[in-house]
Amino acid sequence: MITHKPVTVLFKLHCLSLTLVLLLFTGCSITKTIPEGDALFAGYKVTVKGEKDSSNREADLETELSATVRPEPNASILGFRPKLAIYNTFYTEKEKGIGHWIMTKLGEPPVLISEVDTGSVSQIMSNRLHNRGYFNNSVNSTTEIKKKKGTIHWTGHVGEPYRLRNIKYTWHDSLQVQAAIESTKAESLLKPGDPYDLSTMTQERVRIDSELKNRGYYFFSPELLIFSVDTTVGNRQADVLMRLKRAASTKALQAYTLDDIYINAEYSLGDSLSVNDTINVRGYHYIPNENYVRARHLLRSVFLDQDSLYTREEHLLTIKRLSGLSAYKFVNVDYQLDTASNNQLDAFIFLTPAMKKSLRAEVKMVTKSNGFAGPGLNVSFRNRNAFKGSELLTVEFTGSLESQVGGRGSGSASSEVANPGNNNLSSFELGVQTTLSIPRILSPFELKNLRTEFVPQTRIGLGFDFLNRVDYFQLNSYNASYGYNWRPQEKITFDATPINLQYVRLNSTEFFDSLLTENPYLRRSFENQFIIGSIYQATFSTQMFEERTNTFFDRLTFDLSGNLVNALHSLTGASTPDNDEPRTLLGQAYAQYVLVDNDFRHYFKIGDESQLVSRLVTGVGYSYGNSSTMPYVKQFSVGGPNSIRAFRARSVGPGTYNDTTKLAFSYFDQVGDIRLEGNLEYRFPIAGFFKGAVFVDAGNIWLLRNTYDDNGNIIREGGKFEAADILDELAIGTGFGLRIDVDFFVIRLDLGIPVQVPYLPKGERLVLDKFNGSFSGDYGMVLNIAIGYPF
Repeated sequence: MITHKPVTVLFKLHCLSLTLVLLLFTGCSITKTIPEGDALFAGYKVTVKGEKDSSNREADLETELSATVRPEPNASILGFRPKLAIYNTFYTEKEKGIGHWIMTKLGEPPVLISEVDTGSVSQIMSNRLHNRGYFNNSVNSTTEIKKKKGTIHWTGHVGEPYRLRNIKYTWHDSLQVQAAIESTKAESLLKPGDPYDLSTMTQERVRIDSELKNRGYYFFSPELLIFSVDTTVGNRQADVLMRLKRAASTKALQAYTLDDIYINAEYSLGDSLSVNDTINVRGYHYIPNENYVRARHLLRSVFLDQDSLYTREEHLLTIKRLSGLSAYKFVNVDYQLDTASNNQLDAFIFLTPAMKKSLRAEVKMVTKSNGFAGPGLNVSFRNRNAFKGSELLTVEFTGSLESQVGGRGSGSASSEVANPGNNNLSSFELGVQTTLSIPRILSPFELKNLRTEFVPQTRIGLGFDFLNRVDYFQLNSYNASYGYNWRPQEKITFDATPINLQYVRLNSTEFFDSLLTENPYLRRSFENQFIIGSIYQATFSTQMFEERTNTFFDRLTFDLSGNLVNALHSLTGASTPDNDEPRTLLGQAYAQYVLVDNDFRHYFKIGDESQLVSRLVTGVGYSYGNSSTMPYVKQFSVGGPNSIRAFRARSVGPGTYNDTTKLAFSYFDQVGDIRLEGNLEYRFPIAGFFKGAVFVDAGNIWLLRNTYDDNGNIIREGGKFEAADILDELAIGTGFGLRIDVDFFVIRLDLGIPVQVPYLPKGERLVLDKFNGSFSGDYGMVLNIAIGYPF
């Protein structure tokens, strides 16, 4: 019998750390370092009162005015001020030492009430209200101090805002640009009846400039437009007149077309442009030759055409597409007036090559989803212009030596089969993966060049992986793929891999063979077999818009295998497959299944640095035809540092199944056909690059159908999916984490605590009240150490 003792040392260290944190937040007065006669600037409130204001903008105005308060109070989390607490705890007048370093680097000095110039802030708020149409406003403030903590309350008094009556464009001369501006008037941001708003008028100038830039007006700028506002018309109304500056130059008021287009494909800083050493390709002047990148490949990313009207849209599209080519690190496009014509521009595209070849070696700590961890070596070679078409060739060699860092630890286990080693499983892995990314779509059909700012790619992959699980088995895996990647919009990405080939071959020991003999489901999962199919993936993401309060991510994946080969076999009259005699290809069985997986995430921004992140992952895989089970590498699992963190990787499910035998190998069997997982995590700053998090995770895996041994017994009792039992069969955990976020990498430590354990008997699954602070057993904590955020 195996027994587990509480890790008392770790528990005591955890309690000591928690005690120090509590002392830091509660035991030290936040006003400790406040000078006599002054007070801590503890907070403020901004109120806008407008009983006669029909625009109903009080909430927006209060938010806008609150942003003008300077300085801001010390940062707080749920009422605590951690940085100020650190400053007070380690306060010293010495200019050296560890205490001074912690005080200045991790702490924050108190913001004093005397540092707030309420008169200046009130004036700035009044100006902001004036810019929003409240020409007759007043702002005043009151200060309240209690126990050396001061709060300030600003109150803005407004009436009905001035509203726009007439919007007119007036010109001092009959100009071609006038017609261009007039034609955009229907899209004007200024509408009669809207409240006067200076920011809207500024945006209107930018809008007009953007429209003109796409109509050839290269030298135009928003500053050439002037607004005049007449507020004397009465009844709180204003007439707006817009005109051009009289000093506007002739070239700024003229539209231009493109004449000669020069492309310097090997430019370096300081080079002089020589237009003599060029070759002409489809009307473009290519400098100096095609020794680096062939022109026909490069021109797919150039959207500037001779004799076409200059547009900012084509200009930016060209820059973004060229910047996406791996062969170049810098892209610049410049324009000069044509010497032979006063209404044409010559375009000059300067492309600075990137380092063509590079070799990188990286030693790292490998942490896998199956609970194995250990040192690893990664050596990668890159050629950013492999075949003179900006193709990116990557050859990556990987190697790792790993040990299992922990099983579920359910308390006890018996073994019916002699185990040749011990419960601390070890393995080593070697692999090589070659990928060729071609910056264009290679297809047997002629396709139109995609007008998107993101470079479409064709990806070809070829690889081999060797896994040796010492004393148990060796797994050889071969893969080849051919696919496409393209982004029609910034928020949408498509990946299509119509050819996805994989061959898995198992060489097992006598001991592992005995395990497979006892478990037909596991045996079929590990069979030597081909995976011949396709993978299609669509991703929607707004995470690049960091200023938004709500951002989303969703990835939908379809994975299919064996359908085409099986259809060909059926057409040729092959016999119907069964579990004992599946159809084969080159003497080996092939998998047939369909898998659908979706990963949805929502990021809710709270303040400048805090986030509430939620995730819902759902998936189902169904084997049929030539397969009675999903391939092991395609089945779902839960648990671990990026899943349900209160449970170790692959230690939960399917359903309420609980394997109390062969504990060392329980992780092999903890996979299923259905996955449901949800996560909720609140992330907040602590001090400097230290971040914190609290989280709740829930989920499980299930089987679509029961499987039976040779005696007709269900192999994994309780594993089949039953919709009515979902909530009762969820593995639920909570916990908190510490993240060290230094921009270019994140070290994450998450401590998970089980709340509901699905494999325990009914009535005993809620275990939070039995939490004992240890790191073992069904009620123990799990420490997850990982790189990067979980989602």
